[in-house]
Amino acid sequence: MERLLEGVSTMCVVLIAAGALARLCPQDKMVQFVQGLVVLSLLCAGAAALFSANWQLDLPEAQAQETQGQLEAFISSQYEKATEEEAARSIKGLLGAAGLVPKKITVKIDSLEDPSIVLAKVSVSFAYPTDSERAWALLRNVLGDDVEIEVTADGS
Repeated sequence: MERLLEGVSTMCVVLIAAGALARLCPQDKMVQFVQGLVVLSLLCAGAAALFSANWQLDLPEAQAQETQGQLEAFISSQYEKATEEEAARSIKGLLGAAGLVPKKITVKIDSLEDPSIVLAKVSVSFAYPTDSERAWALLRNVLGDDVEIEVTADGS
């Protein structure tokens, strides 16, 4: 930061000197050329001072950890939501292949300690009891005994 301040003060002194020189000398092509060189060198010096400055933009460690925790929680919730939606689409496609049209599908997943996700519960609602019995048998055969399956028929 000190180097930046030194560069700025040097630029101010050179600009004042160039302005005084321009007022004392007649305006001809040589003076304009020298002024252009001075301005170019000042711009280069200013850019070098800005690029070489040590910008301290560190967040406090507690704030950075809190932000990281919030970000991880958000990403995890979005990942679980997307997984549940994809599982519901897959269940709907599976039931549709068997000629069954569910009224409502709800899927619950469990996140394990490692980054894996397992299907925990599938709830499906049908209008007719015969559809619900066929769907329960199909889902039990496909999903296995580890997944809780709830199939209901509300008659409407």
